[in-house]
Amino acid sequence: MQIQLGPHTLLFALVFYTSLPTISLAACADYEIEVNQAVKNYNLEALEKLLPQLNSQQANCSPSYLKSVKRSMAQIVAIKADGFMQRGQLAQAEAWLGRAPTEIWNTSVIRGNINAQRKQWAIAVQFFNQALDLIDDPELTPQAPTQTEIKNIYHLVSVAQSFVGHLDITLRGSVRGVPRRRLVPILFDYGKTTLNEKGQKLARHLARYIKQRKINQVTLIGHTDLKGNPSVNQKISKQRADSVKNYLQNKLDVIANVKTIGKGKEEPLRLLIPWKLPLDRIAALNRRVEFKTK
Repeated sequence: MQIQLGPHTLLFALVFYTSLPTISLAACADYEIEVNQAVKNYNLEALEKLLPQLNSQQANCSPSYLKSVKRSMAQIVAIKADGFMQRGQLAQAEAWLGRAPTEIWNTSVIRGNINAQRKQWAIAVQFFNQALDLIDDPELTPQAPTQTEIKNIYHLVSVAQSFVGHLDITLRGSVRGVPRRRLVPILFDYGKTTLNEKGQKLARHLARYIKQRKINQVTLIGHTDLKGNPSVNQKISKQRADSVKNYLQNKLDVIANVKTIGKGKEEPLRLLIPWKLPLDRIAALNRRVEFKTK
């Protein structure tokens, strides 16, 4: 059965592409027309039948060609699995993912989204991070996604990590030129400007990170949910940022220069994600203090 490609909305406009494998050996060239036709038609079944032949000694296909065929197959799987995932048909999505002969960044993102829909946040974070690692390896991902797509995966990591219950900050090098930065916000209870127990725990993680990295300057940015008066929310958001600053400096002995900014409800999180989060969870994510380091 061939995949019928119709209007297909992908998370954050992630583009799934099927690049045609490149023949490198004369013997393997006997299969080139058949393989390329199957790839162009998104015909996974045909490629599944061809793969054992391509793996045979008689075909004499190079390892790089076999890898490219498997990537093309995985890209086709990703398109179909993403469609089921977007409709909430998670078991069907997983069944398709099981047909991928290799893991690519696209399939890892879908696996992360499936686990996020099931509220298995820690597993979701692992798959999103795996997607970034796959992208960062030119051999595994010869054609890199756009910088916007990479940043959107960072966003998925941060939102999922917010539900895990501990802070995971990574700042080391870059992924295909995009700074590898995953910063998780500190969340607040509704109408509150003081840190709750979870917020204090996250602040302790942040303090340890600042000290270990010997960071000299930190900017804390306070936010609110979309309820309430804009001027009141502006004040609350600044108080939340100040609350984190005071806790870092007065309770945790952070000596870095800490600047605070209040954004009110002007910058809600972009939650263009198929996780079916209830409104109260979305509001909770918006009651946050983000931080950036310099």
